[in-house]
Amino acid sequence: MKKNGFTLAEVLITLAIIGVVATLTLPSLMSNTQEQQSITAFKKAMNTLNEVAQMNSVVDGFDYSGVTTTAAHSAKAIYDANGVLTQSIWAMMKSKAQIDEAASIKGGIPGDCKTYKYQVFFRDGTVLCYTTPTNAGTSQAYIPAAIDTNGLKGPNKVSECGDANCVTKNTKKIYDQYRITLYGSNAVPGLIKIDANGNVTDDTSVQGNAARYAMRK
Repeated sequence: MKKNGFTLAEVLITLAIIGVVATLTLPSLMSNTQEQQSITAFKKAMNTLNEVAQMNSVVDGFDYSGVTTTAAHSAKAIYDANGVLTQSIWAMMKSKAQIDEAASIKGGIPGDCKTYKYQVFFRDGTVLCYTTPTNAGTSQAYIPAAIDTNGLKGPNKVSECGDANCVTKNTKKIYDQYRITLYGSNAVPGLIKIDANGNVTDDTSVQGNAARYAMRK
């Protein structure tokens, strides 16, 4: 007699196999998706920071190396008494990028960004965290900073890679925060250092590896 359809046992066995496969593969797929979202947001933020500095250099005459003050998050701090744009990160971002002023004033990003004193929230959800300039007032000025790709959402951890190419799985930890440096008209991955002679020391730390890896993806 010809058999039609499947037996209940066959259906249950098939569902059980599908469940096992899903259990094994979904975590990896979700992790890969979250990693790619983080990297995409980071690269977009870096492009924005580069564009802001270049535009500001042309229009207002100073870039990241020209930053001499860290103005408060206030509209009054954007221009001085003569109506000239203040030489601050806050002034550059507010006049040249789409920011969320209320969120910037409130702040509160934890994790690696908490080690930096100031925060600028962009309307796309990313956050720039930065501190006062090193070598301020000289051509060797630079600003240690970090990017958080998803604002107040977790995990609020700095990304790390145990090797330069970020291929060692057990040391590859791509989260939502990346360390960067602002200098000249550039936002560069990792926390570089510049001495009085203009010599640059690259960041070869696990955090620097992760930031450079994200920019190469």
